[in-house]
Amino acid sequence: MATQNPFAATDVGIFRFEGGRLQVFLVDLMIEPFIGSQALPGTLVRDTEDLTSASKRAYREATGHDRGYFEQVFTFSGLDRDPRQRSISTAYIVLPERDGQVPRTSEKYARGFWCDVDKVPELAFDHKRIVKVCVDRIRAKLNYSSIALLLLPQQFTLTELQTVYEYCLERQIDKRNFRKKMLSLDILEATELRRTGERARPAMLYRAKERDMKIIQLFK
Repeated sequence: MATQNPFAATDVGIFRFEGGRLQVFLVDLMIEPFIGSQALPGTLVRDTEDLTSASKRAYREATGHDRGYFEQVFTFSGLDRDPRQRSISTAYIVLPERDGQVPRTSEKYARGFWCDVDKVPELAFDHKRIVKVCVDRIRAKLNYSSIALLLLPQQFTLTELQTVYEYCLERQIDKRNFRKKMLSLDILEATELRRTGERARPAMLYRAKERDMKIIQLFK
């Protein structure tokens, strides 16, 4: 019996840490049979593209931006993940460069919006599972890499950085030990700016020395 070649696709989980919460970028679809449903941004892989190129195009179509950290996570090949035709999708984590620009969703989608990862609604395809796998990967990498720096804006306080770890790892961390350890890793540099407008005294703002992810040992 003849078989139909499956779609080759890629879906991107775009994440940030904002307002004390880990968030993922979702879109409203305008394709049958999912009109009005939410999903992760994604695309079919063109004949002229490899997976990474396709994921970068999906990111650009969803947000209008190009720059960010990309990491291939997993390939999803469930038999019923797409009712139109068999499809195999490779998921990527994308951590945008936080330069203050607002995402500009293309005409491909009705709209795009940020959603707390613990409030993600039912999604089209198997995208809710993809979100979970991506979040699990981020949480795991917090234990041995500098991924937390890529989730935050370019400038942040040490308290904001600690909040990333406490929220994602779901545990309290000793403030004094955390600061001492982070400053000893040689991955941060202090700016000349401070966070003002809060009740506490202005806090020093830091930034990552490099945008590349580093292997670190923060927790023993």
